[in-house]
Amino acid sequence: MKYLLTIVIFVFSWTSLYSQTTDLAITVEAQDLTGSSISQAHFYERYTYLITISNTGAPVANADFNLSLSSVNNIESAVAQNNLGGAISPASINITGNSIDGILPNMPNSSSLKILVTVRASPIFLGGATATVMVNPPSGTTDTNPLTNTSVISIIMTERPIDFQITQTQIIPVSNGALASWGDSVTYEMTILNNSGIEYPLQNFLIAIQNINGAGSAIVTLENLTCVGSNGMNCPTLSGINPTTSVNLTNQFEFYNHNQEVVFAAGASFTLRVTYKVEEGDCSRLTPNQPLKIGNRVSIQSYVNNTGFSTNNLIQTDALLNTACPCTDLTSQVTKVSPTAGTLSAWTDIVTFDFTFTNNGPLDIIGGAYLINTSTLNTGIEILSTNCISTTGSINCTDINIVTTPDFRWLTDNFTFPANSSVTVRTTVRFIPPECTAGGVAPICSMRGIVFENDNALIDCDLSNDFDGDSILGLPITPCVDIPNNPIIEIVETQTNPAPGAGPYPYGNVTYEIIMSNVDTVAHHIKFKDTQFSQGTGILQSIICTNTTGGAVCPSSLNENIGVANSQGDTFWEILDTDGYIMPANSSVTYEKTIDWTPICSVLSTNVQDNLEMSALDSSLSVIATASAGVATPMVPCVDLVVQTYPSITSAPINTPLDWIIDITNSNISTDANNIDFTDLLHPNFIITGTPTCTLITGTATCIPTFNVSGNLIEGIIPYMESGSTIQVRIPVTSPSYGGSFENRAEAQPDFTQQGENTPDSNISTSSLFVLTSQTSKSFDPAVITTGETSILTFTLTNSVGLPAQENISFIDNLSPEITLSGNAYWVEQNNATANFIDTIGTSLIGIQNLSFPAGTQQVSFAVEVTSEEIGFYTNSFLNFTALNNIDVSTAFATLEVLPVLDLSVTKTVDNNNPDVNSIVTFTILVENIGSAIATDVTVEEFLPSGYNYISHVTSTGSFDNSTGLWSVGDMVAGSTATLQITVDFNIPGDFINVVNVYSSNLLPDINLDNNTAIAITRPDCLKIPEGFSPNNDGINDTLVIECIELYPDSKLKIFNRYGSIVYENTGYQNDWNGIPNSGLLHNSGNLLPVGTYFWQLDLNDGSEARVGWIYINH
Repeated sequence: MKYLLTIVIFVFSWTSLYSQTTDLAITVEAQDLTGSSISQAHFYERYTYLITISNTGAPVANADFNLSLSSVNNIESAVAQNNLGGAISPASINITGNSIDGILPNMPNSSSLKILVTVRASPIFLGGATATVMVNPPSGTTDTNPLTNTSVISIIMTERPIDFQITQTQIIPVSNGALASWGDSVTYEMTILNNSGIEYPLQNFLIAIQNINGAGSAIVTLENLTCVGSNGMNCPTLSGINPTTSVNLTNQFEFYNHNQEVVFAAGASFTLRVTYKVEEGDCSRLTPNQPLKIGNRVSIQSYVNNTGFSTNNLIQTDALLNTACPCTDLTSQVTKVSPTAGTLSAWTDIVTFDFTFTNNGPLDIIGGAYLINTSTLNTGIEILSTNCISTTGSINCTDINIVTTPDFRWLTDNFTFPANSSVTVRTTVRFIPPECTAGGVAPICSMRGIVFENDNALIDCDLSNDFDGDSILGLPITPCVDIPNNPIIEIVETQTNPAPGAGPYPYGNVTYEIIMSNVDTVAHHIKFKDTQFSQGTGILQSIICTNTTGGAVCPSSLNENIGVANSQGDTFWEILDTDGYIMPANSSVTYEKTIDWTPICSVLSTNVQDNLEMSALDSSLSVIATASAGVATPMVPCVDLVVQTYPSITSAPINTPLDWIIDITNSNISTDANNIDFTDLLHPNFIITGTPTCTLITGTATCIPTFNVSGNLIEGIIPYMESGSTIQVRIPVTSPSYGGSFENRAEAQPDFTQQGENTPDSNISTSSLFVLTSQTSKSFDPAVITTGETSILTFTLTNSVGLPAQENISFIDNLSPEITLSGNAYWVEQNNATANFIDTIGTSLIGIQNLSFPAGTQQVSFAVEVTSEEIGFYTNSFLNFTALNNIDVSTAFATLEVLPVLDLSVTKTVDNNNPDVNSIVTFTILVENIGSAIATDVTVEEFLPSGYNYISHVTSTGSFDNSTGLWSVGDMVAGSTATLQITVDFNIPGDFINVVNVYSSNLLPDINLDNNTAIAITRPDCLKIPEGFSPNNDGINDTLVIECIELYPDSKLKIFNRYGSIVYENTGYQNDWNGIPNSGLLHNSGNLLPVGTYFWQLDLNDGSEARVGWIYINH
């Protein structure tokens, strides 16, 4: 059992160390809908990303992949396709926002598949759009080349002119005619046209009916809204109709809000028809009265309006003349009741005003009134009381409700104001003087009362008498004086590096000196905050206290946010009021601060700035003084470079010519770029076969004049790229001479002393090439042998996708030294292949040289016989291979288990095979382990037959239990022996077969069960033949009596004379021969044989040898 466990642990350990590896790779390429590579797309364009996932390592299940896009508005679909080499498509591809992910059920060695992702670009995003794809093996599996697990590309999203047009026509009444009578209908047709050169969406469109001139109102009912035609698109589904289909139109009412995106193909349009029923509404408030004008308004909402197109269209229709609204006359009167003097005697005086508002008729009207403070020079009021004190006509004080705002005004709710009635409200107020006035001028303290109508069916005949007021002169005020600013705290910030005045500066670190001072004659509790004050981000790199004066000490805590990307309004560092920091009188503290700035992208120089605010606090932590500072640092304008690299073919056989392509674009939201650093680093196994080239694709740019090539590193300078331009670099290479995935990394960086970078992620692109080559697999058959047995090791070489011709394939498989070749290599499937074998018998090396086979060959295979005399579990994987050329052995893996031989042998002997009854014999049992394995718990069964009487035993090892017949020998190592001697006697005669069996509890099978059993035969005997008898009828010894002959009823007895002639014979002898012959010349005489010596033969007929002897007959 211990041996088996060792094997299990070894297999598990090997699995953990070696089998859990693979070599996955992923690439991504941007393409248009025809499959052509692109480096630019315009906003809202539909295009694709083609993802290629390959495996050149060990088979792997449940690898995961994902794609993340920086600017796509909508991922429309993701479909797996072009599965090769047994790759299984994902069961599902999850689309979540701007990303997809999925699980690859199975990726065998040398397999690949593609994922085609169709996307719709954002309708508003411009600039670099980055796509990042990743593939990862499952947990517990290691990728041997993680550099090819990620691919990054970027393309530029460009702008196109967007132009929508709205046209409207009145259909009924015809020729834009007016309505003939109230209750008629008006019908309009509206067309919205995408006059852009590209497909583009509207966010929304709305339809509203509008009261244009306010000459009364109309009851407008939506009777019908339909799409009557479209061109280049389908009619939109009109699902946004307002559930309120009839309205008293006093201003504008929205009958339809589409509230969803509508996509227009280039030049597409749709036409809607709407019909309204128009009935008379409220009276006209215009003077003189005019006909009501209504109109239909169409509004559109676009994501982009870069051509200035109109987003509204209004068509007008003349309705009819509404009845003029009748009128009544409202008036106001405000009277100061007390004090009677024209000037306040003190600011504490209480002033009383009576406000009388009147409806002079002739009609009742709905209206309201209010009294408000209109004092000059910021004089405030406190309303102390408001009471209705009298009414005239058919109105009572209880008919109105007054709501007071004590420091501002009082206001009535709307109430019905009968004709020829009035209301008087008394109000007491206290005026509150301003703190100061220019020159100490006394303010005028005044209140104004206003009455107003709020009635749709009536108007106020005369608006000029709707308001009135009264006042009292206030007292002189302290003159306002300018108080000189004598600060008690000061703060100064100075830029120290880079030197100020030399900007604009490159993105990155800027160092400042900050001096905080208490210039007062007493100590102050200090609070401080340093805030990010500009767009973009700033990262605090360090803040240290460098110097103090006047007895000040550095704060114990600066509460700094080191390494945090702070946006506008975020805090870099601060001293909290709870920190209890005290600055002595006339002291200062100096700090040095460094911030890493990244401003927003702009084609102009952009300032970055922080804001410092220092506060002095009193004992209650209230601010008693503040000081602030800040430095504006101009930063260089930014560019937005975008890099995309991809191979001219996504997969290739070994040693195949191809180009690595690098597209470099300066975004159209960027400024012009100068002196761009270009680098490209190819995998070292690519061979550069020519000089890289640079070509202008779009816009204005200066290509790289000279490439510096050092090994597989290509460098150059792009002198100039205009905004919106693209150049393409092509590097001619030959694919590596062996299979796998091989990466390329391209990068373009601006001159950071002159320009920043808006999206640094898009400046680097990585991709890889899947190189196809032959694959090797191998196997042992059988995979389990015992020592000395043989197994066939077979190598199968499978051609790459496309089945190209292969040549110069070589490898040596270094077998474990315990395994040796016992025969020469031979072809299993040659298929016109040629090669030389490395196959010396007795060594542990097997290999092949200069293997070649023609195109179209699927696979070839060869084999060799191996053997081992050493017990063990032997792993043969890609780690065993050397001298490789043009062959992928990453998936080669086989195991051979060499088991020990278990072979127990038992023999049994007896010192006397034919003992007499009641005599003693000794059995000797010999057990031997003639195998190579340890025999555990060896047991021998020695069951004595009935008739044997146990006397004693002796063992060389173990113990024997005579009551059970079991000899427990124990463990026996290879080559060991054990003996057991048992002494017995017999109490009955007969043939006794004594069988002994040996067995072991070892789980290994015994290879030869025939030698696990032994027998010993004994024949204890009571037969006694006398040496003579006297057949003379005297009653004594007259017949030949053989003792125990009755036990052998099939026995044969023969008597011979001295001449060898038979004189007597009998089968089943009964002890009755009286000397008279029954055979020979005298057998019929009836006379006794003559006196003399005769010979006998007794065959017991039990398989034993016949017994012989002599007997003397005497008369």
